[in-house]
Amino acid sequence: MQPDIHLSFFGADLILKSYAVFTVLGATVAAVLALPLLRRAGLPTRRSLILMAVMAVCFLAGARLLNRLVNPGAYGESLHLWTLRLKGFSVYGGIAGALAALLVWLRLNRVPPWPILDAMTPPFGVAFATARVGCYLNGCCGGIPTSSACAVVFPSNDPGELLSDIFNLIGRPMMAVYPTQLFEMGLALLGLVPVLWAYYKGKAPPGTSFLVYAVWFSAMRLAILPLRSLPYPDIVTKLVYPLVYGITIVIGSILLIRLHKKHKNSLPAK
Repeated sequence: MQPDIHLSFFGADLILKSYAVFTVLGATVAAVLALPLLRRAGLPTRRSLILMAVMAVCFLAGARLLNRLVNPGAYGESLHLWTLRLKGFSVYGGIAGALAALLVWLRLNRVPPWPILDAMTPPFGVAFATARVGCYLNGCCGGIPTSSACAVVFPSNDPGELLSDIFNLIGRPMMAVYPTQLFEMGLALLGLVPVLWAYYKGKAPPGTSFLVYAVWFSAMRLAILPLRSLPYPDIVTKLVYPLVYGITIVIGSILLIRLHKKHKNSLPAK
């Protein structure tokens, strides 16, 4: 675990937070990757930059709002809803916010949604995986205790408790937990393989890459959820999140099947 990155800049010591560094790095890399993909989908660079700026703001707002709903106990003197600190975010709230902004923007500009959604999918996967490196170094978003071979050791208040905020526990007793950050990082990148194949092969109907990754990503999150140590109420971890993931998988699968049936029916008969 390396929550702080120590650098020397012209003789001055500089301390950066790992989580912030990799979150910003992921967002930057995603923007760089998205520009040529959006241009390939027919969106000029200037409009792409405006769109991504709006999506970024809505992502942060949605992520903070959902986190406030599922983890109200974290908000008080140390963390406020409107703070600019990179802390207190829930991924699916951010996805919902960014997706809503994207769809509204596309509707207002009368741009077909599927090619743009496909273009934004690989950058999102890369950004998420990069941010998870920061989570691992910071110690947040960790897993439950385990004695399995894949365990990693992080500090803890009590070897019997669930790990929820490792950064504040530096110097405490050690505990072996599942490295769920690395699990999610690896699976997020693995899911990009069929996405990129479908995207660059050019034979799949528009929307395939987006829907395939939406199903994969939600299935991955659902599978890893029992291994995560989350400071949320049981109703969130055992009901709300599984429902969100399950509904996303079902809707994504249905849309994917309908999309391919429609595409197949539109092909000329041989």
